[in-house]
Amino acid sequence: MKITLLPYGDPGAAKPFAALASALQAGGYEAGVAVPVGSDPYPAHSGTGRTLMTRRVWTLPRLKKGGLEKEGAGDGYGNLPEVCADSNLIIADLRVIESALAVSDELNSKLIAVALTPPCPVSRGAAVVSDALKKLSFLFGAVGKREAGYVWPLTCKAVQDKLILRNIPVLHAYSACFLQRPGEWGGAAGRIVTGEWTTVAGTSDFICSSKSCEDTGQWLDEGEVPLYFGFRGLPLQAQAHCIGTALDAARESSSRSVIEADWEALGRLGRELPGYALPVEEADYDRLFPRCRSVVHRGSAAAAHASLRAGIPALVCPASAEEGLWGRLTVTTGAGSCIPINKVTQKKLTQALKVLEHKRVKNKAAELGIGLRQENGIETAISFIDRYLSWTQYRKF
Repeated sequence: MKITLLPYGDPGAAKPFAALASALQAGGYEAGVAVPVGSDPYPAHSGTGRTLMTRRVWTLPRLKKGGLEKEGAGDGYGNLPEVCADSNLIIADLRVIESALAVSDELNSKLIAVALTPPCPVSRGAAVVSDALKKLSFLFGAVGKREAGYVWPLTCKAVQDKLILRNIPVLHAYSACFLQRPGEWGGAAGRIVTGEWTTVAGTSDFICSSKSCEDTGQWLDEGEVPLYFGFRGLPLQAQAHCIGTALDAARESSSRSVIEADWEALGRLGRELPGYALPVEEADYDRLFPRCRSVVHRGSAAAAHASLRAGIPALVCPASAEEGLWGRLTVTTGAGSCIPINKVTQKKLTQALKVLEHKRVKNKAAELGIGLRQENGIETAISFIDRYLSWTQYRKF
C-alpha cells in the first residue's frame, strides 16, 4: 500500500514527516516523503535522527488571483500528480493542504491533514482583532469557529471550512501538554492529538559536535550541570551578539554553558571563549538536554518538546512568528518564559535565568516531562492510519 507524505518546504517541518515515513516503511507500507524543489527533509541532527528516505521531488504551486493556477493536467501544482500517482493515501501538512486537496480529487486518493502546531492563546486585544478579521479568509491566523482568545496558526478559515465540510481527519503531531483544551476543528478527527513525531531518543552515540573538546561527554561530566544556549540559524552578527550576551549572563550566574552556534559566528565574537563555555555546532537535544540545568532556545518545535521531555525549564527567544508561538505555549504550560530575540539584554537574560531556577517552574517542567515521555506519537499516528485505511473501505470517515 503506497503512502505519500507532503511536508511544508522548510527543513524543520519535514523532519516529523521523515520520522513517520520511516516507521511506516518498517510497518510494511510503501512510504516516501515528497518535498518542494530546493528543500532538504534530512537536515543536521537535532533530536529526530538522520533517517534517509526515498525522496520524491515536487514543485510548489503557483498562485494567481483566482486561486490555484491550473493550465493543464497538473501544471498548476508541478509534478504532484505524478509524485502521488497510485498512492492509496496522501498525508499533507496544513500549509500545503490546498495542493493536496486538488491532487487527492484528481487521483481519487484518501487524504489526512497534519497540524504541527496547536491552537495558541493570545492577548485580549489580539483576540478581538482576529475575531473581527475572521471573515477575511486570506489572513493567516484567523479565529474562524474557535473561541475568542485562541487562534489556529498557519492556516486560514477557508481551509478549515473545506476540511470540516469534507470530514477530512486531522492528526495533531505535537504533545498534548501544549494543548490547553480539546480541538473542535475538523469534527471528531480534529481531536486526534498523537504526540510529537520523532525517532526513538537516545539510540545514537551522537550528543553534539565540538571543535574545542574531543570528548563532549567528558566535558559534561567534569563540572556542574551546564546551561544550554542555542542561537544557530540566526544571522551571523546577531549570533555573535547573542553569544556575547549569553556568556556574560552565564558568568554572572557562575554557570557553565553549552553554546550551539555556527562556527563563523563564533569567529565574529571578537574574543576567546572562556573555559566555562563549550561551543557546539549541532546537538542531539534528546541526549544533551537531560544533562543540562535549563535551556535557552529560539523556539523550534523540536527544542520545545525536547526540553519538556527532559523535564527542565526553558527560556524561548523567538526570532519569527512561529517561534514566538512556541514561546507563548511554553509560558502557558508554566515550564518556562519567553523574551523576543531582539529584546534580549544581559540584564533581562540574567533575570529570566533566575526565574527558571524557581522551584515552581522546575516542578512544573518535571511534571510535564513525565507525561510527555509516556507519549508515542509515531505509534499513535500509525495506529490511526491503519484503522482509517480499513474504515474507508466500508464507509466515509
